[in-house]
Amino acid sequence: MYKKCLSVVLSSALAFMLSTSVHAGKDNKLTKEDKIYGLSLYWKEARDNFAYFDQVPDLDFDAAYQSFIPRVLATESDYEYYRELMRFNALLKDGHTNVFLPKGLAQGQLDWPGIGLYEANKEAVVISTSQTLQHKIPLGSTLLKVNDIDLATYLKDSVMPYIASSTEHILWHSAVKDALGGKPGTQVKLTLTTPQGEIKSLTLVRDSNLRKSTDPEDSKPISLTRPSSNGELLEFKWLEKGMGYLALNGFHDKQILADFYAVLDDIRKAKTLIIDLRFNGGGDSLIAAEILSHFSKTELKGAIWKTRKHIAAYKAWGKFDVKYQEYANDNAWKSGDMEVFPANDNPIIVPTYVLTSRDTASAAEDFLIYADSLPHFTLIGEKTYGSTGQPIFFDLPGGGSFRICTKRDTYPDGREFVGYGIIPDVLMTITPQRLIAEEDFMLKEAISRLR
Repeated sequence: MYKKCLSVVLSSALAFMLSTSVHAGKDNKLTKEDKIYGLSLYWKEARDNFAYFDQVPDLDFDAAYQSFIPRVLATESDYEYYRELMRFNALLKDGHTNVFLPKGLAQGQLDWPGIGLYEANKEAVVISTSQTLQHKIPLGSTLLKVNDIDLATYLKDSVMPYIASSTEHILWHSAVKDALGGKPGTQVKLTLTTPQGEIKSLTLVRDSNLRKSTDPEDSKPISLTRPSSNGELLEFKWLEKGMGYLALNGFHDKQILADFYAVLDDIRKAKTLIIDLRFNGGGDSLIAAEILSHFSKTELKGAIWKTRKHIAAYKAWGKFDVKYQEYANDNAWKSGDMEVFPANDNPIIVPTYVLTSRDTASAAEDFLIYADSLPHFTLIGEKTYGSTGQPIFFDLPGGGSFRICTKRDTYPDGREFVGYGIIPDVLMTITPQRLIAEEDFMLKEAISRLR
């Protein structure tokens, strides 16, 4: 999986540093020693703690580390250095393993033209424009090329290498969203096809942030109407007679429990129910389980998990004793107990559809793991984010930080979902045509099936 090469690599790196003068300018406060230390700290902690090396079987992590030493030393600013760390981090392909920039470091380094893109079936659809651009770029247009390079090639070469993602669909989602970012004031050439089939080429300036201060009215976007949360942790309303709608928009704040209990008596009146998790990025899985316990007459079984285990003496013995070989091979694990939560004494058992999306993540995915055995629950929507776990955090030189996912979660029966996403019973795909229609087709389908 990986070899022990830190001392050799650091010796050569230090020799390189001693032969190179260090000058810390306004945008380059990090010394070469700082840069080597930050890269090495990340490599060491990921090597020892990362839980998903098997999902990147072609990655030689030690070789990658060695190849990044000259790359980070060649950076001319702290921002460039952190970008290289992000590129190194992205090799692990995990949504809970990330490098975070120091506060304010990206200011003045990144801007976009006045359009917003959304990924739909591996196409980049224009979902918003500035006031000025609305007559030049119709909403619903599809991006074909960037700087005369076809979209897929451009994303794979210039954008995706910096994105940490456990799943291909989130990699595409994030890459399309970030596709047009670049140095403020620079130009980017776009080739698009409009909803009417017209091919258009135009060159835009990356100046959205500047326009927010110089022309705030123009910067207010013209947007396609898309499903969204009401901005609150929880929303409950009636869609039709006897059909309730419960949106759980985040498990990061215990206030959602108080909000839930405030409407619980109303929820009990529902004959059918829709639970919307499309805008829930996660939080605390215990909060998720407590809410779900009111919809189950049997105990809830959470994910099973394991984490890597290191015992130095066992590792030494493993060099000559097969009993401890897994320690010598850095492949020893400790399994944790399955989390089991009791059911509520008065559960709500009615036909229930749960809406999911690419943004349903982390503890919201844990909610779905708990719900997997509930026969009255049907999942409908997109594949979920496909990443959860317990990250460990570390500080980096210059004020940034990184986290490494240390905990591997699966369904109780061992099925994997990290790296894939939870696949709903009724899988629905967002297409350019559905975005242009400006309808909540997932909610409409759930309503239709519950009638």
